[in-house]
Amino acid sequence: MIPFHSNSRQHDALSQELGKALGSIDLKDDTAFAHTVEEFEGRLADYCQVDSAVAVASGTDALIIALRALDAPPGAEVITCDFGFYATAASIIMAGFTPVFVDVAPDRMVMDLDAVRNAISPKTAAIVPVHLFGEAIDMSVLQQIAEQYSITIVEDVAQALGARSAGQLVGSFGTASGISFNWSKHLSSFSNGGAVLTNDQEIAGRLRSLRGHGNAGSFRHTRMGLNSRLNPFEAALLSAKLPHLDAWIARRREIAARYTRNFASSPNVVTPAATEAEEHVYHKYTIRVPDRDGLRKHLADHGVGTLVCYPWLLHDQPAFEGQALRAHSFDRAAEVAAEVISIPVYPELTDAEVDFISETIVSYVESAA
Repeated sequence: MIPFHSNSRQHDALSQELGKALGSIDLKDDTAFAHTVEEFEGRLADYCQVDSAVAVASGTDALIIALRALDAPPGAEVITCDFGFYATAASIIMAGFTPVFVDVAPDRMVMDLDAVRNAISPKTAAIVPVHLFGEAIDMSVLQQIAEQYSITIVEDVAQALGARSAGQLVGSFGTASGISFNWSKHLSSFSNGGAVLTNDQEIAGRLRSLRGHGNAGSFRHTRMGLNSRLNPFEAALLSAKLPHLDAWIARRREIAARYTRNFASSPNVVTPAATEAEEHVYHKYTIRVPDRDGLRKHLADHGVGTLVCYPWLLHDQPAFEGQALRAHSFDRAAEVAAEVISIPVYPELTDAEVDFISETIVSYVESAA
């Protein structure tokens, strides 16, 4: 069996380091929990090359808090991509804003920046670029658009920690940026966690207030915040894992390159189209095939786990009915959603497993053609 994702091999390899990190928390020291989280925040900010990292309970909370910290007017429009995970759009709504959905770029799975420009209205307050599956959006172009129209950028880096756009780490472009440490992410906690990145000290202060019920001190609450704090045991785990992240990303890129070579002779397998391999961290290796559901069953029959990310466009989610706007067409996004299938890419996979998965896919696609 090759599961779609598993942390078991990673945790086995790091068992001594993780045990030491968790055991280092002094349960008799009331300040130890806060210190453990603060220490992780400092290490994360250094890694991401930003001034501040504010740890919270989840990646969803990170986006909600990041958006609320903007102090934009209630109901303002926030542009994001129609293809992606539910939490991005849900966070926009839960922050009090209206999501506006745009199509994916040609031959890609991230937002079309021309469509973003066309979706801007007088009510637009922010753009949320999602670096989906670990692929960095061209942030230099997006920054030009945002500056031209005086719009704020809040990056969704849930799946792209360590990715770069034109050499600069994603998460360092936006006024604020949300990260997820969900157990499935390539820097993962045992269960959940998140953080907001920023280079703006005023925003950082708002973020810290918002994660603690909007507290301004002495039980005076000046904002509608959340109760959203990172568990210190998760912080200790993440601090122990962070020094390994670049090596894990390098291995993900090796696996992705191996898949791409293995699929090169199969025209019915469309592989990820990153502009620069070194800018993609391959949180997911997502391909497109004509018979996605048939292939998924075939792989399951051969012991290979897969995931469909994502079968529904966001404007079709029942939860968003009447609360969201779709800008212009979504034809490319609909085609992508009908064909995508994500296959295992975690760094502990062996080359033999990668080749077995590749061969199983190619044999099915060629026989079904």
